[in-house]
Amino acid sequence: DRTWNREILAEQVGFFSGCRKVLDLACGSGIFLELLAERGIPALGVERNQEVVEWVRAQGWEVIQQDVLRFLEQSQETYDGILCSHFLEHLSFADVLRLFELLVSRLESQGTVVFILPNPESIRMHLFGFWRDPEHVRFYHPELIEAVCQHYGLQVVHTNRQEEPFAIPPLSFEASKGTVARSQPLARGWWKETVRGVYFRLLRTLRLTPYADVVGLEERLRQERVAMHDSLSTWS
Repeated sequence: DRTWNREILAEQVGFFSGCRKVLDLACGSGIFLELLAERGIPALGVERNQEVVEWVRAQGWEVIQQDVLRFLEQSQETYDGILCSHFLEHLSFADVLRLFELLVSRLESQGTVVFILPNPESIRMHLFGFWRDPEHVRFYHPELIEAVCQHYGLQVVHTNRQEEPFAIPPLSFEASKGTVARSQPLARGWWKETVRGVYFRLLRTLRLTPYADVVGLEERLRQERVAMHDSLSTWS
């Protein structure tokens, strides 16, 4: 969803305000290049997929078709801003260290580098997101990446872990304050509804979505795609 990804990446544009030129590693379809262009910030993308590169160039953004590590090995230019969004999880740890070695040589003094990666403390990401991508290698905990940054001389000045606590609130089975309970005859199958209610409260506490809801959403999206296809066929 390009709109959703724009909203997520737009939060990172401010880190590159005033940059002379930003390097977007594994830029994909150029969403961040587009956001930077809207702010008048020059940028260069690196992407290995030829079809994607051709599409990005057709939009008017500058992008080089090459493997990221190979590009960093061969490039002699430096940048005062570098974005590395959802790329580390595609690498082994040895390649992550190699990436840092090459990256710091391309980053100017007082330059800014932003890393974005899947949250390894999210149960939802483990169950429903991460392993859908066949090229994902492993999760990287932010504390590990912070340690690697410090090892290579990068000062960590911001992390959203400070803004969004990762702690899971304790599960409570007590009635909310102010709730008035009255004795009622037990309906048939009451225990199933009770267990179901506890189950859904547990899922919400763990920030998970019931499988039935996921299936229902996928079915609605399928129906919308069919309806859209029929509509387009009607007007073609």
